[in-house]
Amino acid sequence: MGCLSLVWSITKLFLVCLLITFLPGIPPHAEYKEYSVAKPKSLGAELLQRRHLDKAERIFEGQFTGPEAFAMYNGIVYTGIHGGFVVRIEGGEIKPVVKFGENCDDITDEHICGRPLGLKFDAAGNLYVADAYYGIFKYNIQTGQKTLLVGANEEIEGKKSKFINDLDVAKDGTVYFSVSSTTFPLYDGLFAALAPGDGRLVKYDPQSKKVSVLADGLLFPNGVALSSNEDFLVFSETVSARVMRYDLKGNKKGTVSVFAEGLPGLPDNIRIDGQGGFYVSLVQIADESHPALPVVLGPFPNIRKFLSRVIFLLELPFDQINNFYPNYFCRRAKHFIGHFSSTAGLSENGVNILNLDSNGQIRDALIGRDGSVNHVSDMIVSGDYILLASPYNNYIGRVARPNAPNTVHIKSVRYEEASPEDRKQDELAAKRAAEEVRAKKVREDQIKRAAEEAERSRKAAGEAARLKKEAEVAARKAAEESKARLAAEEAKQKAAEEARARKIAEEAAKKAAEEAKARKAAEENAKRAAEEAKAKKLAEEAKIKKLAEEAKARKIAEETKARKAAEELKLKKAAEDSAKRKAAEEAKTNRASGNSGKN
Repeated sequence: MGCLSLVWSITKLFLVCLLITFLPGIPPHAEYKEYSVAKPKSLGAELLQRRHLDKAERIFEGQFTGPEAFAMYNGIVYTGIHGGFVVRIEGGEIKPVVKFGENCDDITDEHICGRPLGLKFDAAGNLYVADAYYGIFKYNIQTGQKTLLVGANEEIEGKKSKFINDLDVAKDGTVYFSVSSTTFPLYDGLFAALAPGDGRLVKYDPQSKKVSVLADGLLFPNGVALSSNEDFLVFSETVSARVMRYDLKGNKKGTVSVFAEGLPGLPDNIRIDGQGGFYVSLVQIADESHPALPVVLGPFPNIRKFLSRVIFLLELPFDQINNFYPNYFCRRAKHFIGHFSSTAGLSENGVNILNLDSNGQIRDALIGRDGSVNHVSDMIVSGDYILLASPYNNYIGRVARPNAPNTVHIKSVRYEEASPEDRKQDELAAKRAAEEVRAKKVREDQIKRAAEEAERSRKAAGEAARLKKEAEVAARKAAEESKARLAAEEAKQKAAEEARARKIAEEAAKKAAEEAKARKAAEENAKRAAEEAKAKKLAEEAKIKKLAEEAKARKIAEETKARKAAEELKLKKAAEDSAKRKAAEEAKTNRASGNSGKN
């Protein structure tokens, strides 16, 4: 029975997973494509001894969060932090420089306050900033004038740039920038990483003000850097653990090719090294035994779809509760679930910064494995130090600049052939380094155990203080909640009174409107009656006029008839008189003739 129960439980779990994966309509709505990338290559024992990033100092710890990228002008270092500010490091202090978003209170509102990521200066001292939520800006550090070059809401060839990441600026002012996703914004970064393939490389022309897409369908493009001759640029494809190349000149102009792949981690920002090559910071390290999760999941789009839907379903209750009853806890929980920061603790501790030559071959590396700094997204040389940036840390890492260049030559993470003597010297050096590392590790373990004992004692002593503080905080919180409830009740009562007043006013207005409508109807009826009376009067006058005209016409006809009869009578009388005269003349003639015969 136990076996059957286990099988049934596994079957139910499998059916639920299938339902979540294939049921239509469940967000996020994205296309999950299959992609395959090279497996991470080992850096090798000698290169891994380049532990220049161990024992990193943490400067400005607790003063800000997420210094993600660096830029330098006149020896002053600039970086962008959570809260939307670009700040500068000057005289051992952090000083605000510019902000492109609005004011906000917490990281959960970063879409309001903005998130500056990529930073670059041109030769004239203009600072170009890629704000993930607002767009590409140009800021004059002398005058304080800021200009929006490309807005995040601007449609570029039919799509908006939901997640703008990094940029570089050519000598003629042309800006090349990466759009990690045209579907998901930064606060939904995990969705963008699980459903890559809608990223872009974009160009802004300062002369024509036109924006054009150079490459589309990219796998989460990130850091961007122009070559020293500006004949090509390179950009990170973070989830595929590789760096790509885009040619700006020559026979291959306009083509995208692989520059370096199989990197031992996920690449973030890139910067030139001053020797024709590039420094590539790996925000998450990996190796053959521990590959990065996005690389492993590349060939499995349905698994990535399932994970995305699970993340959405985890966010959903917090989102619904916050819509019904807005509160900080739910906003923070929803933001944490979908944000990159939730995965920071899942990766291996350590730092890899690779130095690639102009052909994409690894020629050097800066390594850290003691956990003093992790998740490095950018680096910059400032004086005698290397500064280390991170999107998650609340400090800037700092290590001393190496005094001498590395003499190890590496090609495609495989050692070049060396002489027997060189190999022997390298083996001895490696052996000595390994012994030093083991001795150092023993010392560090002893120190660590002592520190852990001290830490446990300190924690035990501080636990009571913490509990007391939590009780005080809970009491204050309860008082504040009670006060808030009272204020809410008062606000509710006031709102109800205002609603009643509005209802009375609306009824009065409605009644006045009805009365006005009635008056208007009466006026219209009176007007119609007057118009009808006028029309009736006109009709009667027309009728009378018509009758008069008809009578006049009859009179004229009768007079005409009478004249005609009189004329006929006169003619008849004249005819009769003529006949009488003629008869008289004939009679006279006859008489005359008779008298003549008698004679």
